[in-house]
Amino acid sequence: MNHFCVLSLILRWEVHKIINMKFRRAEVGDLENILSLFKANVLANEDYNEEQKEVWASSTENRTMWLNKIKGEYFLLAHRDTKLVGFSSLGPMDYVDLMFVQKDEFGKGIAKQMLENIENEAKLNDLSELYADVSVSGRGFFEKSGYHVVKTNRNIRKGVHLKNFRMKKVF
Repeated sequence: MNHFCVLSLILRWEVHKIINMKFRRAEVGDLENILSLFKANVLANEDYNEEQKEVWASSTENRTMWLNKIKGEYFLLAHRDTKLVGFSSLGPMDYVDLMFVQKDEFGKGIAKQMLENIENEAKLNDLSELYADVSVSGRGFFEKSGYHVVKTNRNIRKGVHLKNFRMKKVF
């Protein structure tokens, strides 16, 4: 098989993966899958130590908070076939509240597609800028998407320091 055929097969596979991606609004019944993806990603994060990851992941214990996000935010899910591979939400006003992609799906354009969807929703609501509090791990992605750091946040949760970045994008 020559290089052209191999490249053609790779490109068809990549298009197939994108076509099989489905986006929809989250529902209350999605909570368990959302929490599972969130916790797995946080615990696998290599930019924070074990104590920081445990504290961050413990937010899954506040089910009421998560249910309120699902009900009250523009909360988007990304599925490949029937598998949840990512989620994102546009919170109150001009705030990208959540952006998580399953670790083994990184680099496949899922976060990019979700963020584009969130930004389009913001524009439909006449917003001219968006803010996000972004983890150390997510900073590069948001910078590539046109966001810039406004300040470094030094959050304390359960006595543990969690660094992230307030980022902003103007449309």
